[in-house]
Amino acid sequence: MEQQIYILFTFGYVVVFGILAAIALFLQTSHEKGMESYRKARKTLGIALLSMSLFSILRLIFPQHHHDYEHFWILVTYTLVFSWLTYATILFLIETPRYLRKAFFIDGIIPTAAMIILGIIGHFMPSIQKEIMIAFGIVFGIKCIWIFITCEKEYKQCIKEIDNYYDDKADMTWLQPVIMTSFILSVFTIIAFYVTYIHLIYYLSIPILYAFFVFKIVNFAPKKIDVIRKQNETMDKPVEKKQERAKGLDSKIGPLVAEWVSSKRFCSPGLTIKDVAQDIGTNHNYLSAYINNHLNMTFQVWLNTLRIEESKTILTDGSKKSIEEVGAMVGIPQSYNFSRWFRTITGTTPFRYRQNN
Repeated sequence: MEQQIYILFTFGYVVVFGILAAIALFLQTSHEKGMESYRKARKTLGIALLSMSLFSILRLIFPQHHHDYEHFWILVTYTLVFSWLTYATILFLIETPRYLRKAFFIDGIIPTAAMIILGIIGHFMPSIQKEIMIAFGIVFGIKCIWIFITCEKEYKQCIKEIDNYYDDKADMTWLQPVIMTSFILSVFTIIAFYVTYIHLIYYLSIPILYAFFVFKIVNFAPKKIDVIRKQNETMDKPVEKKQERAKGLDSKIGPLVAEWVSSKRFCSPGLTIKDVAQDIGTNHNYLSAYINNHLNMTFQVWLNTLRIEESKTILTDGSKKSIEEVGAMVGIPQSYNFSRWFRTITGTTPFRYRQNN
């Protein structure tokens, strides 16, 4: 009976994860500018789901006992890689390439190499296989805890930066339960390595989590595209003749704004449109109308364009200040937020701009 349940669940994995992988990999995605990280997230998740389907096929073809050392070794190592692919998907979604390169080694290559080395040692030294199996769980557990802490940290930073970066923004809060549930299931996975009947909870929960994950990612795309289009329209909108109201605002508010800009008060961090309006002695609604109608920008785009232009001077003045220091000097203390704005406005990174100039 137990063997039949195992085969039923494994076959179900082949079908369910195969379908989810096909959706993630082959369902059409937009090639809109700014969707690169989203497409990488879909591709990474699709590879993870496809690998689960293929791994399940192999388990059907080559069934082994759960307590067999080689089978246990392969199972733990694969689960480690699968969880890392999920982790990489989340990092792509919250757009943290600055961390992804480091994560590739710290959370991908190093733990996997540790599993392989431990497995080889146990294979040639059967007398310590029980101790090695415990070590497998310790390595996996440490890695899962580290992944959870990092995902939480990067998610919170992402939400903070989105609030600073976008006037309109796509909802990312659905990632919070995905991160939390993934961690809880990782705990069950560790227990299931040693307590066989816990496998039932694991087998039932994993397909539900990933079905939800794929559904949310697919539905997230239109919202993200809409936000990106609004931002691109703001950045690419051509200068046109303005109506009389815009001219009136230009004559009244223009000189005040010009004086404020010349004093470089835009370098203060955390500025809001109300702060700036109060600073120049006008109403924030008038200032917003002036920026939108006369300058063809949103407040955030205008403010950070000024900051990026100032940063270009600092980057090329020979002072050799770090990118983080330059960002802080112009009012964007979060290094990644600064790099993202710099790339959006100039088309290149601060580092490359400094090299080329």
